[in-house]
Amino acid sequence: MTISQKQLEANRKNALEGGVKTPEGKAIAKYNALKHGLLAKEVVVTVGEGAEDPAEFAALSQELMGQFQPQGALEEMLVEKIVVAYWRLRRACRYEVGLIRQELDAATDRFYNKTKWDGGKEHKTDEQIDAEIAQEREAVACWRKDKDDLSRMHKEGALLEDTYQWEENWELLCEKVIDLLPEDADSEDGIGPKELRECLNKSADWSDDDIWKALIDDCAGRVAQHQGRIEALEREKEKNRQRIETLKVLGNVPSRNELDRLLRYEGAIERQFYKALNQLERLQRFRAGDNVPAPIQVDVDVNAGETA
Repeated sequence: MTISQKQLEANRKNALEGGVKTPEGKAIAKYNALKHGLLAKEVVVTVGEGAEDPAEFAALSQELMGQFQPQGALEEMLVEKIVVAYWRLRRACRYEVGLIRQELDAATDRFYNKTKWDGGKEHKTDEQIDAEIAQEREAVACWRKDKDDLSRMHKEGALLEDTYQWEENWELLCEKVIDLLPEDADSEDGIGPKELRECLNKSADWSDDDIWKALIDDCAGRVAQHQGRIEALEREKEKNRQRIETLKVLGNVPSRNELDRLLRYEGAIERQFYKALNQLERLQRFRAGDNVPAPIQVDVDVNAGETA
């Protein structure tokens, strides 16, 4: 709880004038000394990482002391117990936020490692996928250039021999027409462009124009193949993003063990909180002259064994 500049100036003015004058101010101020009470010294973490603000605890204590107006050491102790319980509940909430923050921060790392939830599958990172996409795009550009160059050469009446140095194109054509070639044409060293052309002319009755067209069409086929790989990689990247988002959604609830531990901790604190609150209420009603009935205590014994 922060103090405004206006309030700070008012405090300084009150100090110069001899302190608080109003009954309400005196009622609250008389509990200032309790900010260094026994429980307060023990509950506030004042050093190290995650240190808490003692002034904030003192402000909370002073506010609740002013609200409940305890009389006597017992009532003051109960109010301080309420303050401590409330402070610890706030800490439990921060613990829950920390658990969720930890899950969210680790979601991406868990996804890219082999995980049981995804069948032990290892996923490629965005950087790896982007590198593959860049390679595929470079291949698309190369095959498009080959297609354009071959189309231009054929249109200009170039000789088929002028394409013999394009070995990768001829190897692709060979793979495509291997069933049309004689058995003795497929040697361990492969078949060169000149031999492939002669085999297609003689055995498959292909003209040179047919071979030109096949070379050009194969370039177009390669372009489509690499574009399909780019689309698949982009889908994989998007699917990874969706899966990571799913992990983050699941991470908004702590794991079962941590959640059970948190709920037990919060439950214990809440019982202390309401117990102190009820006891304080009974004491103050009794002090005010109200008829306060004796507390009801119920013992429940559950026996699930066999009866005689």
